[in-house]
Amino acid sequence: WMSARGGAVRSEAMTPELREKLLAFGNGAEPFLQHNHFCVEDVDDGTSLVTLELQRENLNRWGAPHGGTIFAMADIAAGMAALTVRQDVNVTTSATIDYMAAAPGTGKLIARGRVRHAGGRLCYCATEITDETGKLIAELNSVMYYTSKPLIL
Repeated sequence: WMSARGGAVRSEAMTPELREKLLAFGNGAEPFLQHNHFCVEDVDDGTSLVTLELQRENLNRWGAPHGGTIFAMADIAAGMAALTVRQDVNVTTSATIDYMAAAPGTGKLIARGRVRHAGGRLCYCATEITDETGKLIAELNSVMYYTSKPLIL
């Protein structure tokens, strides 16, 4: 890969070792994920799988998952998918979410993030959130920015 400025873009092919490092990074290094009960279940070349066993603190006053919980879950899945392409710290520069259906107040939510296109500094991602029956709850489209700071794994 080459960046828009002609410099090399760091990218490692997914290996079992890299997968384990990214899973450990996603699940152990981020207090926000732990506090909100998000779990990075899997990563692969350009994809991620994040789950949430719904807890009381993920719900709004009406007993459904808070929209912010769903957004955060989708954002995490996008960021983890972007890390599989390039192991640089990334941040979200823009994101839009469409809520398609009400999510159940119990059970598990599943976020599947995927990289649509990655360039020198920007990575375009799409994430779907479903419930455990496969019902589509929300879709997020986001742009992640690679900061050129290597991810310490």
